[in-house]
Amino acid sequence: MIGGRLAGLFVAGGVLAAALVGALAVILALQIVPASTGSIAASDKPGSSRASGSVEATGLAAASDTLGTASSTPGSNASALPAAPPTAKPTIPASPSAGASWQQDQAFVAAKSEGRVARNSSGQAIVLARTPELTFPAAASLNTSWAGLIQEPPRTGTDDHGVPYTDYNYASLCGAGAAAVALYYWPASTAAVTTRAGSFTEPVNWASPYHAATYWKATGPNGYGRGMIMYLSEVLWPAPDKGQPWWQLPGLIDWTVRPVATNVANLADGLNWEASGGTRLDYFYVAVPAASLRQADLQAFVHADIHYGVPVIIAARTSDGTYALPNWNVKPPSRAVNHFVTIVGYDDTAGTYSIMDTCGTTCNDKNTRGGVRTLSQAAAYALILAESDGDGAIW
Repeated sequence: MIGGRLAGLFVAGGVLAAALVGALAVILALQIVPASTGSIAASDKPGSSRASGSVEATGLAAASDTLGTASSTPGSNASALPAAPPTAKPTIPASPSAGASWQQDQAFVAAKSEGRVARNSSGQAIVLARTPELTFPAAASLNTSWAGLIQEPPRTGTDDHGVPYTDYNYASLCGAGAAAVALYYWPASTAAVTTRAGSFTEPVNWASPYHAATYWKATGPNGYGRGMIMYLSEVLWPAPDKGQPWWQLPGLIDWTVRPVATNVANLADGLNWEASGGTRLDYFYVAVPAASLRQADLQAFVHADIHYGVPVIIAARTSDGTYALPNWNVKPPSRAVNHFVTIVGYDDTAGTYSIMDTCGTTCNDKNTRGGVRTLSQAAAYALILAESDGDGAIW
């Protein structure tokens, strides 16, 4: 449940804030554009693939101006987007070489900030040449009938083979839990989230003698998606990131620090890699540090991503002394912890977000199963600012 640190992030507050100044004005303006009956076709201008340093041709879709909430089919949207033929694409600069700080491609970051990263009718991410005109309803949410049951394995108990274990590193699985929730809504990763099972052992024995080897299924009465959570935590290692300073060992978790924590660089790259089917690091998700995030920005991010049928991941303090995440008690920040959760819906009339927390009955303050709960939008933003590493949001 422990949040991560933003190690060596090149997309610094000043750089991304400059992109957001103009871009957020565009996105926020989209919320008050009158609904129309047509759609806006756009030619494609893809983002980069840091695996190759260039991009391949991809078909683009016309962006619908009518919001549809996510249907019961993972990764889909109720308002399908018609396909359009591909056009020529420019070459985008490659990722930094080994030894450089982690960064996301700035052309891709700008496209996402301007609202030009969308999804087509097949649920694939696309980059539009111009910002579509969109309208957002006062409330919308994703279907969480399956994803709402995703839950992390506890740090002590019995695994899905009935073998007892204790491993305190399992208290740091919230980043992978949030990633599993997000990846459920992408067609390239839905099957992995809903079917992956296996035995897992972390790559570094920090918790001796509590270094467990455990077996987890995809579904069970105590939680769904546990096989995927363990795979993301301990096995995932995108090919372009191997050997880079920000990703030295397999898994979303940074095993080089104690206590272990989810590295935001790994989380952003891992999400894009898995959602793209293992082909791209600049695919859909962009990390925005808390220092560059305004409350209106967060709302705009949630509107846009929920429109396209996927959640927003936030890094929050479980309490800041005034507010607390659902299932957590209000307490001084010094007694709280950093935690990753996903925003799976919003209600602007009520001023709330729907928060999905994958923390189980042994890791939150109230010893209750996580799942989907509501939290005021003001509280969510305050808790993001209170998170001690300033990790912000991934949208």
